[in-house]
Order: sequence, then C-alpha cells, then structure tokens
Amino acid sequence: MFFFDFPADIQALLNSFWWQINFLLLVILIILGYLSIKKTVWAAGLTIILLPTYLFRSKFGFLPFTFLELCILTTFGGWLINKVWLNRATFFPTFRSTAWPIILVIVSATISIFFSPSLTAGLGIWKAYFIEPILFFFVLLDLAKDKKNKTTILWALGISTLAISLLAIFQKFTAFGIAQPAWIPTDQRRVTSLFTSPNAVGLYLAPIMLIYLGWLLENLKSKILSLKNLFIVLILILSLLAIIFTVSQGTWLGLLAGLIFFSFIGFSKKWTAAMVLIAILIILAVPVTRDKILPSILFKDTSGQNRIILWQMSKDYLLSSPVHFIFGAGQTGFAEIQNDRREPLKMEPLLYPHNIFLNFWLEIGLLGLMAFIWTIILFFSKGFNTLWTNHNSLIQIGIMSAMTCLIIHGLIDVPYFKNDLAVLFWILVALI
Repeated sequence: MFFFDFPADIQALLNSFWWQINFLLLVILIILGYLSIKKTVWAAGLTIILLPTYLFRSKFGFLPFTFLELCILTTFGGWLINKVWLNRATFFPTFRSTAWPIILVIVSATISIFFSPSLTAGLGIWKAYFIEPILFFFVLLDLAKDKKNKTTILWALGISTLAISLLAIFQKFTAFGIAQPAWIPTDQRRVTSLFTSPNAVGLYLAPIMLIYLGWLLENLKSKILSLKNLFIVLILILSLLAIIFTVSQGTWLGLLAGLIFFSFIGFSKKWTAAMVLIAILIILAVPVTRDKILPSILFKDTSGQNRIILWQMSKDYLLSSPVHFIFGAGQTGFAEIQNDRREPLKMEPLLYPHNIFLNFWLEIGLLGLMAFIWTIILFFSKGFNTLWTNHNSLIQIGIMSAMTCLIIHGLIDVPYFKNDLAVLFWILVALI
C-alpha cells in the first residue's frame, strides 16, 4: 500500500481518502498493464500524465519505490513483450545514435552507488533517476518514430501540467497547501502546487510551455484552426500564471532563455539580438529595474550568495583528492558535504549544489558528467540536423528551446535529480 508525501494541507486531505486512493492506484496499474501490451503509446501517455505520482510512495523490503516507478516498469514490460516477443522486432538501429553516452550514464551511475554514504539511498536514486527514466526513454524513442504517436506524447505532456497549474493558481488566492509558512503571507506568497518548492513547479512547467508554444505556432503557420489549438492555448495560459505565481527567478531566467533561443532560431536572428540588446539597455538605464534585477544577476542577493557558497563547497571537495575529482561524492553524497561545512543559522540543508554540471559531477562522477554533456551535444546536433531537413519545424524548435530552458535554469537549480524531472529530461531527448 502507498503512503503520501505531499505538503501538510494536501496530505491531510488525501489521508482522509487513503483506502479509496490506494484502490484507484491499483485499478490504474491494471489498466496500464493492459494498455502497455495492447496500445503501448496510450500506456506511455498515461505514464507521462501520472509523472507527479512519484509522491505516492511505498517500500519493497528495504528498497523504496513510487507509484510512478511501477507505471514506468509496467509500460516498459508491456512494450518489450509487444516489441520483441509478439512482433519479433528490434529498435536498436534507432537507439544506436545515442547508445554510448547512455551506456556511460548507466555505468557511472552504477559505480557511484558504491561511493554513496547510504547504499539503500544510492540504490533508490540509481533506479529512480537513471535506470527507469532510461527504460522509459527506450519506449518513447521507439514510439516517437510515428508522427501520430509523437502527437499523443505531446498531448500527455500538456495534460500532465493541468493539476500542477490549477492547484498553483488556487494556492495563489487561498494559500491552501503551500509547503512553507514563509511563502504564505499575501505580499510574499509563492505557490508550490503539489511540491515542496516553488522552483519545482517552474522546472516542470517551463520546458513543456516552450514545446506547446512551438506546437501552437506550427499549427497557426499551417493554418490549422481547431478546438485542439484552444486547449494548447489553455495549457500555455495556466502554466504561465502558475510560473508567475511561483516568483521563481530561476524559472523566469530559464523561460526567457528558451524564448530567446526560440525567436533566434525560429524567426529573426537580427531582430532577436536587437530586442535583447534594447532590453539590457532598459534594465541598466531605469533605476527601478536596475535595482531589482542586477543584484540577482550578479549573485548579490541572499539566494545568489548561498549558491556561491554551495559551488565553493563543491569545488573544494572535488579538488581535495583525485578520488573525489574522478568519482564525485556518490549519490546523496553532497548532503553530507554541505552539512559538514554549512552554518546552520545561515543556510538550510540541501541535497544538491544547485548547478546542473556540479550536480552530475558530484552524484555520478566525472564520467557521468562527460556522458551528460555528450547527450546534450547529440541532442542539439540531431535537432539542428532535423531542422535543416524538416523545413524549420517550430515544434522541433520548441523541443530544443525546452532543453535550453532546462539547462539555463539548471545553472542555478536542480532540473534533473527529481523523479518527474529525470523522466522529463529523457522525454525531451526521445522527442528530438
């Protein structure tokens, strides 16, 4: 049976329906098992819609697992039966282009288990953040070869944002379920939706927003007008409102970077460069914007100063010995590094150094960092190659903009090491 891991108000509400929710989860799993064999793309889509269900947790012996993990394994198992056993087919020619960096990610993540302060925690992260998302990537990589299947995956991504966005908007006006008391006062309110952090809302919604922007513009360019476009617009509006209400500067920065990339590649390079330059001049010239924005950009505010401390801790640890430099701290290792060095009254305990490159380096070592960078290079290389042969597809540019957003936001946050975000990353790689 599953227990729930939500902010207190939401947790209390869900606990009052504990048996009903557990029964519903069992029914969903049975349906998913059937779909995974009979209609795998629907099973994959349902799994994407259920990405937030990693917050339903349980244990098998000493090893923790989530409902999302069961969904991924069920979908992968059904796909494997359908693909290899029933149809005697193979997908390895499709997989070959990304094989080596993925193999290196798996190898480095496996090695890092043995450097983790806790073997149990290390195994849990190994399967939830690497093995299972990559298994799901295999499924999507095979399915996304078909245009109709790719559309189903895109719809599932949009539907997955609805509960997150609607609850975030509801929180803005009621404060129900906001994770921390400090974010509740009206003048300082920051929504957290289902999660424990405003940043978690933006990290999930912003990349999907950019994909949907590309999809909408592609439809408009093709003069496709339908109710589907209205749904796309609804997803965009709800996601944007939720992101605004998070007051997450990292999300805003990532989304802005994604929009600039989109405009630069999809429309006019000269006009985009000109608009960026004008915006910079306005920020510098107007005292109000200069005083509000510059401290954040220059890391002079409290959040920025804390990140500098986290990065310095990471640097000191990595350079302290060749073993640390090559193998990092092992999965969940950074928490101990920070606890040994932080001032409790000045900085909260954190799991990661809030920089995507340091996150990978410390968690799964230098080899894992190189494999991640290799994956990103292959992603954009394939993306640009597709654009040259696909008449400047705006959906493709939207997917590339989503990855740009993820990486830029990731320079100051943690856009991968979380169950839903790890899967979202590999969804983007599969869609390109």
